[in-house]
Order: sequence, then structure tokens, then C-alpha cells
Amino acid sequence: MKNLRIEQTNEMILDKFGMGIVEFLISQTHLASRLNSAKSETIKRNPGYSNGDIAKAYIGLLCLGKNKFAEIEPLRSDYDFRPFLKLERVPSPAVLEHRLDEAALSEEWKQIILEESLHLLRKAGAPINPVTIQGKSFIPVDVAMPFAFIGKEGYCLSFGQETSVSVRAAEQLAEGAFLWRLEAKEGSEIAAKLLDLNIDFVMKLQTDASTWVETARKHGTCSSEREGKNVYFGSVAETNTTAGAKKPAYYVFKLIETTIDKNGQILLIPEYEADVYMTTLDIPPEAVPRLYDEHRKVCKSLIREFRFDLGFKQLPSRNQKTNELALHFGIYAYNLLRFAGQGKARLKRIRETIRDLPKMVIKEVEAEE
Repeated sequence: MKNLRIEQTNEMILDKFGMGIVEFLISQTHLASRLNSAKSETIKRNPGYSNGDIAKAYIGLLCLGKNKFAEIEPLRSDYDFRPFLKLERVPSPAVLEHRLDEAALSEEWKQIILEESLHLLRKAGAPINPVTIQGKSFIPVDVAMPFAFIGKEGYCLSFGQETSVSVRAAEQLAEGAFLWRLEAKEGSEIAAKLLDLNIDFVMKLQTDASTWVETARKHGTCSSEREGKNVYFGSVAETNTTAGAKKPAYYVFKLIETTIDKNGQILLIPEYEADVYMTTLDIPPEAVPRLYDEHRKVCKSLIREFRFDLGFKQLPSRNQKTNELALHFGIYAYNLLRFAGQGKARLKRIRETIRDLPKMVIKEVEAEE
């Protein structure tokens, strides 16, 4: 089996560059054919524009860093856009918006788009690389609802789907141990499911610091940052884990106790700050906040790319359901560009890939045994 690799070149290339690369990667999936076969009763057939052409045109627009329907108009007379994407016709802004309005009334298109986005990554042999923690490798799954990202590369795994669906999707993309990283406000139910499935996770909890003072003093290791400021680090075993869970879970805490402020003023009542995490990893407590901070930075960076590089700082429609469908197309374009931007030295940011797309060429490489 051969994998795909996309490289930048200065050579004269006659095919498979720019929008040609976008079309080639789309053609590795069944996106167009599945949308053409979709039996949604909400869509009135327009023989001039197939569902597949509508989808490819909008993905092509997104791969230029644009998401507004009106921005398709200049591309209708563009010399390269239609032939490179192999479109019969480029839809007008009105046709594009109307078709997405119709398709958004059912869930069918969204499911197809997500499934084919992951199919693209599998078919292209997209690398899903692990992080190393205490000498052990884990495939990270970083949750920032409604998004879930996978691997050091940060491919978008799911969008607001049930945990079991996301777990199956992750297992289809990569092999090995997984580590889910998330916040309690978006993940308490997810954590319970992960315990059931025997999958490792790190989750930051929302908690009242005062409720952890006694535990910190009893089970924590105290160090002094300065006079009047003590830091307690430690962990305690979770005693109410889900029935049938194979992995033990731990509460890891960092409690800061301040009795003298930074100006030397003695406080009548001590002040407390606490960061508390729940995890299945049996690692030193000090390592857990670093893992979570890494997760927070990763999600912030990836969501910023999605919003700004693909043009989703503002949504394209006044219709919420249409915007949800547009975001699903955004995930497809994001994963396509994320794969196209993989390099030997580093992974390119989405906007860099958009900029360099006209200078890229596809090559087939032998997959490693």
C-alpha cells in the first residue's frame, strides 16, 4: 500500500497542484458520491448543480481561507477553480447558500462529511503521532467542546458527537494507548465513559479551594515559595469509580495557601487557590498540571487556526443549522489542509498551507511495514 505525501516544489507542475491537490484528496473519499446519493427529503433537486459539486465548491472556497457564500462569486469566472476541482459548474452565492440551507434541515450531510473527513486521513495514511509521558507513548485526544482533536498533528476527530462514537473514530485512525485530556465542565460524562472503556484521561475539575485544605495538609507535600506562601502537591485515590472500571483513578491537587501577601501584609484569614485534576495515570502529581497546560495550549492554538485561518471568526449564515453544516465542511477542509501541511521539519499552520498550496505537489511513497 502507498501513502500520500505532499511537498513544496519550484518545478513546473502541470497537474495536481493548488485546487488540483484539493480535488485529488477529496476524490480519495466517497464524499461527492455519498452526497449525490443522499436521499434527504429537504433538498429539491437542481439538475444544474449536484450535491457533490456544491460540496467540492464550498470546500475549495474554505481551502482559500474564505467561508462567506458571497466569496464564491469571483471564482465563477476564475480560470483554474472550476476545472481543477472538476466541477460541472461553480454555484452562485444564492445557489450555494440555498442548498446548504436545505441540507442543514437533516443530519445526513453532517454525518457523511465527518465520516469522509476521517476516511480521507485513513486513505492518505496521515500520521497520528503520540506524546511521551514517563517513558510511555500515548495518542492524545484533546477535547475542547464541541471539538475533539487527535495526535500531535491535531486532526479534528469529531464535532459534538457522543464519546463512544469519538472513541471508535480514534481507534480507526491510530493504534496504541490513548490519553484523553479535557475539562470537567465539558467532560464529566466523558470521563465516566472513558473509565468504563478502560481509557486513560486527565481532566481538570471545577472545585472550591476551601474543600481541599484538609486533604492537602493530610496527603500533600508542602513547599514554601516565600514567607507566608505554601504550596501543597499530592494525590488521593478516587473511591467512587464507575462499577466495572479496570483502571484506578486519582485526584491530583495543587493547593496554594497564602497567609502573608506579596507586600508583606499579614492576612487575618488565609487565602486559598486550588487546581484539582482527575486522572487514571499513576505519575508524579507535579506532572499532571503540565499535561493539562499542554492540552490547553494545543486546543487554543488549533481552535484559533480553525476560526481565523479558515475564516470562521464570523459564521457565514443567519441560520444556525446552516452554520453548523458549514462548520462540518470546515472540519473537512481543516483536516485536508492539516494533512497537506505536514512537513519533514514541522507541521505547517493552516494559513501557511493555504498560502503554499499552489506550490505543492503530491507524491506517492511506500508505506512502512
